[in-house]
Amino acid sequence: MSDIETNLNAVRRRIEAARERSPYHQAVTLVAVTKFHPRAAMEEAVRCGVADVGENRVQEMEEKFRMGPLPVRWHLQGHLQKNKVKKAVAIADLIHSGDSLDILKEIGRRAGEIGKRQDVLLEFNISGEESKHGLDPKDFDAIAAAAGAVEGIRVTGLMCMAPNEEPELTRPVFREGCALWERLKSKFPEGQISVLSMGMTNDFEVAVEEGATMVRIGTAIFGPRDYNR
Repeated sequence: MSDIETNLNAVRRRIEAARERSPYHQAVTLVAVTKFHPRAAMEEAVRCGVADVGENRVQEMEEKFRMGPLPVRWHLQGHLQKNKVKKAVAIADLIHSGDSLDILKEIGRRAGEIGKRQDVLLEFNISGEESKHGLDPKDFDAIAAAAGAVEGIRVTGLMCMAPNEEPELTRPVFREGCALWERLKSKFPEGQISVLSMGMTNDFEVAVEEGATMVRIGTAIFGPRDYNR
């Protein structure tokens, strides 16, 4: 058994245990984040049953995508610059980082050019950290209305990131994220809002306990990243 398979099995057990502790008992999708890890690591994860892979950078996603088809859904979760939107839309099944109305409009425009309706998540900066991108929760109603009017995109849920702190200290952020997600459901057609993306290696168990339906995990599966790659 490879290290990746061993790690994946451990992560899946931890997700299941957290799901059982959660009052929601929700289904949880695991996105294996392969940022700064080689394509071979992604392929090994797929052999171990991973169906969703995530990248933070469009360039790295494109490089791995071009190496050949894989039976996976591609997720882009890093901050997206306007000049990278065209390439992102060409590949990504789900863009997590809909962190401004301008970028949502650009995603919609580029998706329309290729006859696609791009699934996106609204990323809210719930913690209020200046170092993080994201929409302001205080403008929630206006943002939801504006996002719903953008042609070429389909808002399917919400994404948030917690501060890099002890896992238990992230709980209030995830709890508010879940509350906003529930509010978002009332702003769109029934069943359209299905994804609550929150939780990474450091805090995914707390996120699942607080209602996350999707977690983004890299280091706990693939080990430390080589930032020199």
